[in-house]
Amino acid sequence: MRAPMRLMPRWSKRQFARLREIERDFHVRAFGEELARVNLDMTMEERLRYIDWMRELAQKNGVPPERDPFDLDDGSFAEP
Repeated sequence: MRAPMRLMPRWSKRQFARLREIERDFHVRAFGEELARVNLDMTMEERLRYIDWMRELAQKNGVPPERDPFDLDDGSFAEP
C-alpha cells in the first residue's frame, strides 16, 4: 500500500482567499499599507524598480547611507 501524496486535502478557493486576507492584514499591521502593497501586489521586477526609486529619492533628500545596525562606536548611543 502506498502512502498518500498529500496529508491534507487541497484548500478550497474560499479557504485560500481567507488565508490571503489574513496575510494582507498581518502585512498592513506589521509594515504599513505601502509596504504591504509592495510585498504582496507587485511582481519582483516592480519591487526592485520601486526600491531603486525609493533609494534614489532618499539620496536626493539627504538621507544618510545605510550604516551597520550593530556599530555602537558612532556615538549615537552615548550615555548622558
